[in-house]
Amino acid sequence: MKIHNKLTALLAAALMSGASFAGTLVINSSQSDPAPKAAWEEVVDRFSKANPDIEVKFNLYDHEAYKTTIRNWLVTSPPDVVFWFAGNRMKTFVDRNLFEDVSDLWKDNGMYEDFASAIPAMSVDGKQYGVPYTYYQWGVYYRKDMFDKFGIGVPKTWDDLVAASKTLKENGIAPFTIGTKYLWTAAGWFDYINMRVNGLDFHIDLMDGKVPYTDSCARGFC
Repeated sequence: MKIHNKLTALLAAALMSGASFAGTLVINSSQSDPAPKAAWEEVVDRFSKANPDIEVKFNLYDHEAYKTTIRNWLVTSPPDVVFWFAGNRMKTFVDRNLFEDVSDLWKDNGMYEDFASAIPAMSVDGKQYGVPYTYYQWGVYYRKDMFDKFGIGVPKTWDDLVAASKTLKENGIAPFTIGTKYLWTAAGWFDYINMRVNGLDFHIDLMDGKVPYTDSCARGFC
């Protein structure tokens, strides 16, 4: 309930902070999976009931197609609110002046306190260009029976993981498998491993092109 109230308030703030008060709020969203779709439809419904003079156009796109189409309509017919990714992917549009500074939303809604840990991912040059609304974990599932069979303990460090992988390979078992129908899954794993092994500052420099991907640290041999 609390998160829905916060999101409804942020939708209202997003409209009022814009240059136009035309009474129409256009939102483009990639949240087309059943659960997030239902959650956001509830948020939009509650906002509409609280603001009957405002027409909300909530446009849903297929998650993968959205990644391509956003580059077109941000330039040609930008909506009032878009869903997108934090960090460097957000910065790409900020650098092109396609996202607006929403630091006022953070200040007026107490977000600097509520979402303190998300500030770096939402910021470019000290200003905020996005509003966090969810989070999720990345993890590795493992075959406990295989670990028991070969006497492998649950890895707690990078060296432990490398050693476990070596043992599995020596026994003819591929240490990892990952679905790569969409390239972002493989890229995501690289992001998280690189951040954990080399640190956030190194990863940011890598994403900004200040460090080449051929760097020994980026290849895991730092």
